Formats: sequence, C-alpha cells, structure tokens
Amino acid sequence: MYEPQTTSTFHSGNTAVNVGLGLLGANHGYDVFGSVSQSPALSVSYERGITDSFGPGTLSVGGLLGYKHYYYDFPKTDYRASWTDVLLMARGSYHYNLTDNPQIDTYAGLTLGVRLNTYSNSNANSVARDVYNDQGLHLATGIFLGGRYFVTNNLGVFAEAGYDMTYLKFGLTAKF
Repeated sequence: MYEPQTTSTFHSGNTAVNVGLGLLGANHGYDVFGSVSQSPALSVSYERGITDSFGPGTLSVGGLLGYKHYYYDFPKTDYRASWTDVLLMARGSYHYNLTDNPQIDTYAGLTLGVRLNTYSNSNANSVARDVYNDQGLHLATGIFLGGRYFVTNNLGVFAEAGYDMTYLKFGLTAKF
C-alpha cells in the first residue's frame, strides 16, 4: 500500500521565496459588453518553516506582495475604466509531502491582509460622464493549494491554485 513521505523537502528553519505571475484574475464584471485587458499579476511571496511538530507536516508563515492592473474599454465610446490592486498579505502554509519524491513540496494555506485598490475612469470626448477617481484599503483573504518542484536543492518552480489575487500563479522558487 502507498504511504506518503511525511518528511518533505520543506522543514522548520527553511526559507522559501516565490517570484511569480498570476493568471485568471477577477475582472469586476465588466467583460460582458466591452473589452477587458489585464496585465498578468506579479507576486513575490516569502515563507519560513516554523515547526515540524504540527502533525505529520511542516507549518510555515510568511507574506505576499502582489500587483495587478486591468482596464475596460466601453464599446463604441472613448470611455475607459482602470483598476490597480496592490496586495500585502500574511500567509500561513502547511507542507505535507503527498509523494515519495524528495524534489516535490506540496502545501496548502490561507492568506489574510489588505488590498489597496485604485479606480479611475475617463471619457475623452464627452462631458456627459464625470471623470471619477477613487482608492481604498480593503480586507483581503485567500486560500490556496500549491506545489514546488526543485530542480536543484535550492532552485525550482512552483504553481498555486486558489484565490488571493488570481486563480492560478506559477513561477520560480528558491529555498534557503
């Protein structure tokens, strides 16, 4: 019978940094009649293993800094709306090795923090619409499942699915 390795590649005292791109983010419901364009989300996350004695895996804590920009062109007008999100979040992850491959680190976690959201709209050829600018700080939460594949002892790639700033993130990872 298959029995997973409980000794993952990530342990108490390890530090990992992910640098990634995110895809499939929120579009604020503006994709029905016009054209939504968006940049890939950019993120940097950090985590440090804090204990190996929390069940059969490793518990880690850290943070996430993320950036996302998108805009919407209203059809047959010069009206354009633009959003920018900057996220600063704390992350908690639980690492449990689901495979017997020592190059793979699987984990799940939660995020909690703040989202600085800025919004503006413009209409170059009409005085009928007001130009509007706004920004605000909002509570942000998230949940994710992830995995890392280490090509060397310290360098690898990662992927995460869930939601904090996008539904899918992938990129490079380093472990120290």
